[in-house]
Amino acid sequence: MRKARISVCLMASAMIFFTACSKDDSNPSTSTNFNPLTTGSTWTYAHTETGAAAYNFTLTATNRDTTANSKTYKVLTNSVGPNNYLGKVGNDDYRFASFPSLGINSFEELFLKEDKNLNDTWSSSSNVSISGFPVSANLTYTIKGKGESRTVNGKSFNNVTHVRLDLSVGVPVGGGDFYYQDGVGMIEDMIAVTPPVGLPVAAYSSQDQIVSYEIK
Repeated sequence: MRKARISVCLMASAMIFFTACSKDDSNPSTSTNFNPLTTGSTWTYAHTETGAAAYNFTLTATNRDTTANSKTYKVLTNSVGPNNYLGKVGNDDYRFASFPSLGINSFEELFLKEDKNLNDTWSSSSNVSISGFPVSANLTYTIKGKGESRTVNGKSFNNVTHVRLDLSVGVPVGGGDFYYQDGVGMIEDMIAVTPPVGLPVAAYSSQDQIVSYEIK
C-alpha cells in the first residue's frame, strides 16, 4: 500500500511538472525594454546640428538616482555636457528634454509608451520659457512603426519602434523622429524646428546616430 501511495504521488508530481513546462512553452515571454538603465551601461552617439561642428558623445548610466515630479530618474553622465536623466514607470519612459533653438528650458517628457500600438497617439503639455517668456509647449506623439528593421551607422536593428513628435507653442514649430531598439534604447533621432515669426532665434535641425553601446 505504501508503494502504491508513493507511485501515485510520483505520477501526480510528474503531471504537474509536465503541465507547467507545457504552459511555459506555449506562452513564451514577450517582455520588452526600450529604455534599459542598468548601471555601467554606455551609449555613444554621433551628433550633428545646424551651424556647429559634428562630434561624438557618450552617456553612461551611473549607480545614482534622483527624484523629480514624484518619479525616480537614473542619472547618466554625458561626456560633453551636463548629466542626462531617464526614468521608467511601468510601460512609460521619461526624460528631461530641451529645444535650444527655441530657447526652451528643460522639461519632463513622456517620450515613449511601450504598450501603445501602431498609429496610437498621446499628448502632453509643459510650461516652458522661450527667450524669457513663459508659454505652454504642446507635444503630440504618434507610434509610426513597431517591430521595424533599421540600419544605423552600419549596425542592423530588428525590433525598432519609431515615434514621431509634433511640437507646437501656440503654432506648429516642427518636431522630430525618434527610433528605439528593444534592449538598447534610442538608436537615432532627427529633430527640425522653426521658431515662430518674431522670435530672435534661428531654425534648427540636429541628428543623433548610435555609434556603439554596451548594456550591462
